[in-house]
Amino acid sequence: MATADPQDGAQAPAKRRGPWIWLCVILAIVAAGLLIWALKSQSDLDTAQGQVSDLQSQADEGKAAAGDAVTAAKGAYDDLASELGTTSDDLANTEQELSDAEQAAEQAAQDAADAEQAVAKADNQTDKAKAEADQANAEVQAAESKAKVAASCAKAYVSAFGALFDGDSVEAQAPAVREQLQKITADCKTSFAGA
Repeated sequence: MATADPQDGAQAPAKRRGPWIWLCVILAIVAAGLLIWALKSQSDLDTAQGQVSDLQSQADEGKAAAGDAVTAAKGAYDDLASELGTTSDDLANTEQELSDAEQAAEQAAQDAADAEQAVAKADNQTDKAKAEADQANAEVQAAESKAKVAASCAKAYVSAFGALFDGDSVEAQAPAVREQLQKITADCKTSFAGA
C-alpha cells in the first residue's frame, strides 16, 4: 500500500491560492489602468479649459480692434466737422476747403464702412469663439462624467473583490462575486455609453 507524501498535502493549499493571487494581481492592474485613464481624462479636461480661455481672449482682442476702428472713424468725422466750421474770406480757399472736406467725408464714409465691416467680423469671430467655447464646455462635461463613471466602477470592482473574503471560504464566495462582477461590468458599460 502506498503512503501519501506529507509534502503533497502541503502543496495542495498553495495551488488553491494561486488563481486567487493572479485574480488579485489582475484586479490591481485593472484598477491602475482605470486610475491612469481617469488622470488622462482630467488632463484632457484641463486642456479643454485652457482652449476655452484662449478663445475668450481672442474674442476680446477682436472687440478691441473693432473699438479702435470706430475711434479712428470718429476722429475723421471730428476733423471734417472742424474743417467745415472754419470760415475764410477768400472764395478760392473756401472752394479748396470744400473740396478737401468732400474728400475727407468720402474717406470718413469709407472708414465708417471699414469700421462696420471690422465690427461685423469681430462679432462673427465672437460668435464662432462662443460656439467653440460651448463645444469645449460640453466636452469638459463629458470628460468629467466619464471620470466619475470610471471612479464609481473602480470602487464597485474593489468592493466586489472584497466580498471574496467575507465568508468562511473564498471558494464559497466565488460564484456570488463572479455574478456581482458581471453585473458591475454590464452597469459600467451602460454608464460609459450614456456618459
